[in-house]
Amino acid sequence: MLQEIPYWLDPPPLAKSYRQIPLPDKTDVLIVGGGYTGITAAIRLRQTGVEVTVIDREPLGSAASARNGGMALTGLSENLLFVLKQLGEAKARQFFAESLESVNCVERLVGEGNIDCDFKRHGHLVAAYKPAHFEVLMREQEFLDTRFNHLTRLIEPSEMRSEIGSDRYHGALIDPQSAGLHPAKYIAGLIQMADQLGVDLHAQVAAEQIKSQDGQFLITTNQGPLTAAQVVIATNAYTGNLVPWLQRRIIPVESLMIATAELPRDLALELIPNGRMIYDTKRMLYYFRLSPDQKRLLFGGRPKSSRIAIRKNADFMRQHMLWVYPQLSNCKIEYVWSGKVGFTMDRFPHMGRKEGIYYALGYCGHGVALATYLGEKLAEMILGHGIHTAFANRKFKALPFYTGNPWFTPLLNYYFSMLDRIR
Repeated sequence: MLQEIPYWLDPPPLAKSYRQIPLPDKTDVLIVGGGYTGITAAIRLRQTGVEVTVIDREPLGSAASARNGGMALTGLSENLLFVLKQLGEAKARQFFAESLESVNCVERLVGEGNIDCDFKRHGHLVAAYKPAHFEVLMREQEFLDTRFNHLTRLIEPSEMRSEIGSDRYHGALIDPQSAGLHPAKYIAGLIQMADQLGVDLHAQVAAEQIKSQDGQFLITTNQGPLTAAQVVIATNAYTGNLVPWLQRRIIPVESLMIATAELPRDLALELIPNGRMIYDTKRMLYYFRLSPDQKRLLFGGRPKSSRIAIRKNADFMRQHMLWVYPQLSNCKIEYVWSGKVGFTMDRFPHMGRKEGIYYALGYCGHGVALATYLGEKLAEMILGHGIHTAFANRKFKALPFYTGNPWFTPLLNYYFSMLDRIR
């Protein structure tokens, strides 16, 4: 039976509800958004004695942080050679080093909170969709090795069966530093850490308006008003019109995932023998992995349309899965779910402060690690410890004529699909 819920939330790992808890009249820092960024920032602020309140319009631990693929990846959304061309070697080196540190940041928090979330450094594999894409991966691997002193490994086309039970791809690049985890257990563990530290947590509370008043902020919510000395927006793809300046700069893109029924163990290990986190080089990419217990394949990408029933989108995604793995033709799909990914014009995360309001968002599909990492960096900035990240205070372009409704997404999806076919 097909269940229209995330595989990760069956059952929900967070037992406690944070609904209907009275809001305080005031707080030192109000964080809007209870995902990886907001909760990590709250933990680090509270550990220094700061009074922190977190509100989220959804049940805590149920939104994007529990709906992704559970991949804590090194690197950025754009490939390294593109970043080098656009920004130069010095900046590319800094961004790449921070991407490595972001995975370390997740690992530290997992250890610090003793979070049981199946964190394992299985590494990630980038699969070349076309032979020309493998040539790009070869150049990237050489640069990482010779200039960044970062060890990765190329898989020749003839050797792909040692890493993936599919003949669709033309070689691959493996980065062993990336990790996989159970995302819903991870965010649940972070929330429990925050709760134990005394962070004031509130679910299903929607911020409706923020006004600057007498050196503080007055925040109106659906559960009443409160004042805060500082405000953080950590809503990523779920950013609405609360701060219009941010809304014009973050584009929500829908992503869809399916999970198979339990597979025979030999079949599951045939699909991904070494437990890698896998994505390919298409613009409309596929990303997939085994579940932490290695019993199911989890497969994701862009849905056919957000306007059709999710079950039809599940059928659409199943056809993509079968293109990669035709041996799963008799396998049923048991879970389907969707979530939003926050993209920016330059496909980089952004962090900073605008009109007194702090923000970090726009992770472009690399949010498990980078959202956690920039949560820590936000806390450092708020505490006055300086700015120690290249992601902060960069030029943050708005999409011309965009006000929050991504009506153009189907057109872009069609355009990128055409590019995938021809080059």
